[in-house]
Amino acid sequence: MPASRKPGKVFYTLRPSREGLPAFSDIRLPDGTIIRRVDTTIHKRALSNAAKALKERLDR
Repeated sequence: MPASRKPGKVFYTLRPSREGLPAFSDIRLPDGTIIRRVDTTIHKRALSNAAKALKERLDR
């Protein structure tokens, strides 16, 4: 990534899972902002996995 380019913001929106669609899709705006549409099932699974990993770390 070139040094002159500033990283944009990323916004997440949840969408219901639909058969045949990818788990997430990105929409890039001209100002560098990225809107990521995430499948709710994938989102919930990721949150669950992150919570498990954090709990395991704290229990050590």
